[in-house]
Amino acid sequence: MKWLTALFGLTLISCIGIATFSYAAGSKLVEGDVLKIEGEFYTVHDTAGHEVRLHVDKTTHLEGGPFKAGDKVEAHVTDKGHARSMIHLTAAGKMATPGSKIVEGDVLKIEGEFYTVHDTAGHEVRLHVDKTTHLEGTFKAGDKVEAYVTDKGHARSLYHITSLHPTS
Repeated sequence: MKWLTALFGLTLISCIGIATFSYAAGSKLVEGDVLKIEGEFYTVHDTAGHEVRLHVDKTTHLEGGPFKAGDKVEAHVTDKGHARSMIHLTAAGKMATPGSKIVEGDVLKIEGEFYTVHDTAGHEVRLHVDKTTHLEGTFKAGDKVEAYVTDKGHARSLYHITSLHPTS
């Protein structure tokens, strides 16, 4: 019985550790108002009422900048707080790109301006990639990617990622 209890405890601890690591490995979208800018760090008051500190540097794709305190923004942010891209939202306070999301997966094929990505949920997602898309390098079938995508399927930015499923 002690052996079974120990096995259960170890399994539970492992599952919590994996869930925490998996959560930390993801990117997120942050929408809110810029409170202050201090060098490469922007403090954003997000829609949930939290203050989020974002790292913004020369690798961040800025759309609609320059930014200042009071601006409404949406940022594609890594798990470490680095803003991969940031866009201005409309003056009315509504999202410039309603339904924006992050798509992670493997590139299945590229046909002209359309990339088909097999996402982590098992779906095939068709992305429109054109000259307005911020690309981090070149892409080919088999690449693991992360894209910041509008509700219409347009990729605002596309990045290479090293692993979709981290191992411990």
